[in-house]
Amino acid sequence: MSRVESDFGSETASVPERRATRFSGTVAVLVALLAGLALGVADGSLGPVLGSLFGAVLAALGVRAAQSATNARRAVGSVGVVAGVAAFAGVALLGGQAVALLVGAAVAAAAIDATVSFDARVERPAVRAVWRSATVLAVGSVLAAGISAGVFVALFQFVGSGLVDVASANALARLITLQVEILLLAELVHWAVPILDRWLPEDRDLRAATLDRFDVRVEDLPRAYWLVLGLQVVLALTSWGPRWFAGFLELLSVLGDVIELVLLSGVLHVPLAVLVAGLVGVLLARVLQSLFVAWAGSDPPRSVAHATGGLVTIAVATLLAAAFPGIADALGGTSGLDVAATVGSVGLTATVSGAMAATLFAVAAARRALAVAVAPWAATNSASGFAVAGGALVVASLVVALDGGSALAVFAGVAAALVVHDLGTNAVELGAQVGPEAETRAGEAAHAVGTLVVGAGGVALAGLTAFVMGSVESSPPAWRARLAVALLLVAVVCFAVLFERE
Repeated sequence: MSRVESDFGSETASVPERRATRFSGTVAVLVALLAGLALGVADGSLGPVLGSLFGAVLAALGVRAAQSATNARRAVGSVGVVAGVAAFAGVALLGGQAVALLVGAAVAAAAIDATVSFDARVERPAVRAVWRSATVLAVGSVLAAGISAGVFVALFQFVGSGLVDVASANALARLITLQVEILLLAELVHWAVPILDRWLPEDRDLRAATLDRFDVRVEDLPRAYWLVLGLQVVLALTSWGPRWFAGFLELLSVLGDVIELVLLSGVLHVPLAVLVAGLVGVLLARVLQSLFVAWAGSDPPRSVAHATGGLVTIAVATLLAAAFPGIADALGGTSGLDVAATVGSVGLTATVSGAMAATLFAVAAARRALAVAVAPWAATNSASGFAVAGGALVVASLVVALDGGSALAVFAGVAAALVVHDLGTNAVELGAQVGPEAETRAGEAAHAVGTLVVGAGGVALAGLTAFVMGSVESSPPAWRARLAVALLLVAVVCFAVLFERE
C-alpha cells in the first residue's frame, strides 16, 4: 500500500483526463434525481427517498473533496463519504425500502461520475477513506464497548488488587516482591532505553549515559541466586514459611526490626513499582507506535485525513450519548431493531461505531463485485458510475412495479435509466476526446434533447399501450403480469445497450 501511495502523484500525472463534460453530466444527474423522486412518490416512500438523496449528495461531495491535494480537504471528503453512508444506513434503519436505497445509489453514482473521473484516481482516495474510517470505527467500537461494560476497569482492579494482595501478604512476600521489581527494572531498562534514545533529540545520548552505568542483565546473575530466589518462593507458598521468616527477623533484634519496617512500609517498593510501570508504558507506547506506522503507511498525515470520517463519527456518537441519554429508547421505538437493548449492553458509542464500521466494510467489499457487474454495460471504465446509476434505476423501477406502483412511473424510471446511461456515456467520451472544459454545449444540447424526446416518446407509447390494454377484458394472474412487465423492461434495456454498441 505504501508503494502505491508514494507513486500516487506520478500516476495521476500520467493518466489522461477522463472526466465527463459538465453539461451532459449535469443533465444526467438531474434526470436521475427527477426519476428517483417520481419512483419514490409512486412507491409511497418519498420521505426515505429524500433521505437517501441527501446521503447521495454528501457522498458525492465527499468523493470529490477526497481528490484534493491538501489534507484538510481530504479530511472533509472523508467526513462527507462517511456521512453519506451514514445517511443511507439511517434510511435503512428507520424502515426505508429498497426503492429509497436504489434511488440514492443511482444519484450518488451519477453525481460522482459527473464531477470527477470515475476511474482508479477517484477509486483509490475514496476507498482509502472508507477503509481507514472503517478500521478506526472498528477499533473505537471495541474500546467503547469495553469502557461501557467496565471490562478494562474490572480487569485492572482484578489484576492490580490480586498482585497487591499477594505481594503484601507478609514480610517474606514483600522481600520476594522487592527482588522481582529489581530484576524487572534491570531487564526493562535494556528494552526501554534504546526506544527512548530514538525518541529524544539527536544530541541526547541516553543509551550511553544509562546502559554503560547500569550494565546488569538477568541472564548474568549466578545460578546460586536463582536457587535462593526459588527457595524463597517455595517457603512463601507454605503455611509455615512466613512464620519462620518472621521468627528469623526477631532473632536479628534491632536489625530485624529495621528490615521488617522497610519491607512493610513500602518505601522501596513504591518507587521501584513506579519505575517499572513507566518502562512498561514506554514498551506499550512503542507497540502502539508500530501499529500506527503499519496502519498509516508512508504518509501518516494523509492517512489520518482519510480516517477523519471515522474519528468524527466516534466523537459525535460520544457527544450524543452524553447529551441525550434517552436517544436509544427513541430509536428502539422507531425501527425494527432492538437498538435500546444493544445500546444498553455496549453503549451508544460502541453501537454506532460498530454498525458504521460493518457498513463501511460491506461497501468496500461490494465495490469490486459491483464493478464486475456493471462492466458489460459500460462503454469505458470511466463511465461506470453512469452504468451503476442506470442499473439502479432499472432495479428500482422493477421493485415499484412488483409493489403495484404506477405503471407510468415504472416506464418513466426505465426510460430515465436509459437516458442517464446514454448522456453519461456521451459526456465521458466527449471529455476524453476534446477535454471536459471544451465548448461542446451546442452539440451536447442537441444530443440531450434528442435522447429526452425519444425517452418521453417511449414513455407515452408505453402508457398509451397500457391504457388500451386496460380496456380489454382480460384478467391474467397478477404474478404472470408482473413477470411479463419485468421481462419486457429487461429486454428494452438489453436492446438499447446492444443498439448503442452496434
